[in-house]
Amino acid sequence: MRITNLDILQNFKKKNYTSFPFPHLEINNALPENIYSSLKKEYLIFDDYFSSQKNLNENNVRIQISSEEVYNLKEKFKKSLWYDFIKYHNSLEFFDKLVNIFKDDLLIYYPQTFDLYKKERVNNKFLNFRSESNKFNYEFVSDCQPGINTPVKKVSSVRGPHVDNPVELFGGLFYLRDDEDKSIGGDLILYEKINKIYFHKKAEVENVSSLRECKKIKYKKNNCVFFLNSESSIHSVSPRQNTNNKRYLTNIIFERYKNKNFFFKLKRKSNIISKLKKLF
Repeated sequence: MRITNLDILQNFKKKNYTSFPFPHLEINNALPENIYSSLKKEYLIFDDYFSSQKNLNENNVRIQISSEEVYNLKEKFKKSLWYDFIKYHNSLEFFDKLVNIFKDDLLIYYPQTFDLYKKERVNNKFLNFRSESNKFNYEFVSDCQPGINTPVKKVSSVRGPHVDNPVELFGGLFYLRDDEDKSIGGDLILYEKINKIYFHKKAEVENVSSLRECKKIKYKKNNCVFFLNSESSIHSVSPRQNTNNKRYLTNIIFERYKNKNFFFKLKRKSNIISKLKKLF
């Protein structure tokens, strides 16, 4: 099988991309049906792996496996189509495609990062999969993380309005919903800022009344979404209703840790209050 058949961007068209409310793309039927069906069937290998996790019986929590873990357990995963899928979506070839798609907005948001990409792309220390040893030795690191959200016993959202880690440049999700899953919720919600916002905790929006919900990306099979991460890339997961079904998804990210590079800083009220106290 040609590895390009596993590329979830292979069916990308310009109509799939928009800069509002922040730069992102959505592709329905991202993979050919036969490829998708094979990947969905082989997802059982991860179900089996997650069966030993202590939090498997917790309500609506995220469990996932990193690329590093998959590579370290090569004998377990090597024969699976997922091994090639993960390898490809950590590759420079795939990163190049994302940069090309997001180029115009990348030049607006992070022009220095685009210059770095042009300058260092051919360097053998430019990109590798994410690990503690790779984080600060490469310009960028990536991860492709097959995962699940556990069944829902009590209506809840996996996560409210937030932005991703400020070290992340691109974030993506690939959905593999079960055909028999008729539950409601688990959709990706995109927000527009209507007033100044502040963050608290990890990267959660504190004043959610300053947001306007403007788009819902349905949790459905063979659907993928990618976005350029910034302070404006606010998103959440809609509450899931009670269900015995797991929510199947794969998370794909590209990050930069070198030189403690953050693409943006989170504005927090606590920081502003501290500064005011120092003035008086």
